[in-house]
Amino acid sequence: MILNYIKIAWRNLINQKLYSLINISGLAVGLAVCMMIMLYVAHEMSYDTFHKNAKLIFKPQAQLKIGGNTMNMAYMSYATGPLVKQSVPAVKEYMRTLGYFKPIVVNNPATPNVKFTDSKLLFADAGFFNFFSFKLLSGNAAEVLSKPFSVVLSRDMAAKYFGNADPIGKTLTIKTDSVYTYQVTGIAENSPSNSSIDFNFVASGASLLTMREAKNYLGSQSIGGGSFDVYMLVDHIADTSAVRRGMQAMVKSNKDFKDMKFSYTPLTDIHLKNNYGDSSNTKYLKIFPLVALLVLLLALVNYMSLSTARATLRAKEVGVRKVSGASRKSIALQFYIESAVFTMLSFILGYVLCYIFKPWFLNILQLKIDNSFLYSPVVLALLFALLAITILVAGGYPSVVLSSFNPIVTLKGKMSRQAGGVTIRKIFTTLQFAISVGLIVCGIIIDRQLYYFRHADTGIDRENVIMIPIAKSFGKGYPAFKQDVQTLAGISNTATSHYDMFKGYDMFFIDGKTKNESVGLASLAVDDHYISTLNLKWKYPPVSNTQIAGRGKIIINEQAVEKLGLGSNPVGKFIKSGDDQFEVAGVLKNFNFSSMVNEISPLGLTIAPDTTKAWAKMGCSIFVKIKPHTNLPTLLASIAVLYRKYDVQTPFNYTFMDDAFNEQYKAEDRLASIFSVFTSVTIILATLGLFGLAAFTVAQRTKEIGIRKVLGASAAGITALLSKDFLKLVVLAIIIASPIAWWSMHKWLQGFAYRITISWWMFALAGGIAILTAIVTVSFQSIRASMANPVKSLKSE
Repeated sequence: MILNYIKIAWRNLINQKLYSLINISGLAVGLAVCMMIMLYVAHEMSYDTFHKNAKLIFKPQAQLKIGGNTMNMAYMSYATGPLVKQSVPAVKEYMRTLGYFKPIVVNNPATPNVKFTDSKLLFADAGFFNFFSFKLLSGNAAEVLSKPFSVVLSRDMAAKYFGNADPIGKTLTIKTDSVYTYQVTGIAENSPSNSSIDFNFVASGASLLTMREAKNYLGSQSIGGGSFDVYMLVDHIADTSAVRRGMQAMVKSNKDFKDMKFSYTPLTDIHLKNNYGDSSNTKYLKIFPLVALLVLLLALVNYMSLSTARATLRAKEVGVRKVSGASRKSIALQFYIESAVFTMLSFILGYVLCYIFKPWFLNILQLKIDNSFLYSPVVLALLFALLAITILVAGGYPSVVLSSFNPIVTLKGKMSRQAGGVTIRKIFTTLQFAISVGLIVCGIIIDRQLYYFRHADTGIDRENVIMIPIAKSFGKGYPAFKQDVQTLAGISNTATSHYDMFKGYDMFFIDGKTKNESVGLASLAVDDHYISTLNLKWKYPPVSNTQIAGRGKIIINEQAVEKLGLGSNPVGKFIKSGDDQFEVAGVLKNFNFSSMVNEISPLGLTIAPDTTKAWAKMGCSIFVKIKPHTNLPTLLASIAVLYRKYDVQTPFNYTFMDDAFNEQYKAEDRLASIFSVFTSVTIILATLGLFGLAAFTVAQRTKEIGIRKVLGASAAGITALLSKDFLKLVVLAIIIASPIAWWSMHKWLQGFAYRITISWWMFALAGGIAILTAIVTVSFQSIRASMANPVKSLKSE
């Protein structure tokens, strides 16, 4: 019997090619979108779960109040791990890692002229591969990191630097603060894509202790904040509370840190909860599942609407079967199996579409997902659940409606416009367009917010400015290099800063208005050409430009003046930070030195003389202002030649300041790109549904159209008659969607310190797109019907 139902379903699919194409393709597109989003969400939620002791490993953090400010410290001191293990019995083991945040230069001594700039150098304690469950392909887990200057390479790095040769026992030179020679002691499988600990090179922690800049990282020999990720392993999850209390007791004896509070994050929560800079895209985790649900709902509604709309074509079949003794249950089962066949075909096609477009989707998200994850039990279980739910929902409503027909009515041929629930179909159509209009409005607002970011006056002249990082290996040659660059044709000005613009700043605290209050002041060390090169504007200029440089002088912004309560013109006044005192040499107008997502913070610039030889000793960045209409490739090649004259060890690298500015909004860029695709998908699904319903409505009213034409109705009049009902539904959808979209995007915009105002034209444009789409879709069927020969339609029976 079931086999017979499947044969009937296949015949109906072949006989009704247009409806089958619309049904299967529409549902397949919805399922493909849902699969891609489901894959992304499952991947994000699975971080670090592959470790054997994942549930028993946690990472401590600290919070310290200084004045009225709270400092969150995600990193602990080098001494924290051993001190806590020694004092708190609940800690079974600890692990310290330090990710070297600067680029490194790596070379295989066998090919001395081939050097690569790489990243993801991780320093770790000796037991790293026993503490975590990273797969070691070669080497002894207990010994690979036991000696200074030993390094474990990822599989990709081993192939990059040694090809097919066995690298064990061979050496690599890695340049950090200086050039060091490391012996390769092991090869590890590439870190999984769902690991919060990412590495290309894992060097022994003992190596760090012998480096010149070790003191910058080792810090205090007491428990507290520092530079290391510290992980602790306990026997039971409940032991974490005892560890926190023990750490709290340990800092009470230190008067400087007695107010420090400790908390912890389980290893499996680190990716989502410690997402500084939103690196884990948690915004997407909140938005995309909702979008996936809406798209899938659209596809299911589309399917159910078209299935019930075709009811009159199957009405007599149902009547005959009921008169012949078929029960409602058997008829419902038949239609359920037919729906299951359609759904299975849609699911297969959806999976193919998902596989084809997955690389594009992941590229937009700038996300890597290992192929092995695609076939993990979690993903396979989710796919099976999606298929089961789709079959359950897609088949439920049509089978109930179609099996409920009265055989007497259907055999008399009285099934007409009421068949299949016209009201339900109208609700479905309205829902489809409401979702489409809502997403169109959201897409427009996201696009306008990004446009505002890129074209707002940030107070900085970013155009034609390149930033070149200068390594410590420049030594005393930096002033000469800067002078050589300045003399090149096409260069209008140069300046120096400790950091690239938009890439970071230092922080210290200034005594506030009251004794117990302090104000966090972002700090940038720059030279005396920085302000003119970036065309920063003065609010209160200095008395003399010759008096702004040197120790004890500081230039602040308007926000700092307000937060510190310095009055209308603070030039010449003094501010204090502990025992240090600074004279305010000038006040700059506020400018966005970090993302416009956040408000401008209080800022202080300390000016060092242009001739200072210490710039390269601590590392810096040279800002090069290029004249308009300059041949960029030629100029950059000339700068690269000069660069190699002073530093042959570090590859030449540069960043345009505009690109660095835009990089801050990559999360919003990705959201806009994905939203535009989702919006297009919903419009396509809604259009497919409307096209199918319009075709079915025209087929139902064929005789009516023929009679109207015989009585003199024009093609335009018939088109307007058929389009009117559908346009009413679209207008209703716009009315429903607009307030929901406004509320959603108003809430989203609150996350930005600088944002646009939602305008009426955004809703008008979205509504116009929906109405135009509906008119074009319905008119195609209406015009074809109005142009048909009425003689053929009137003699149909």
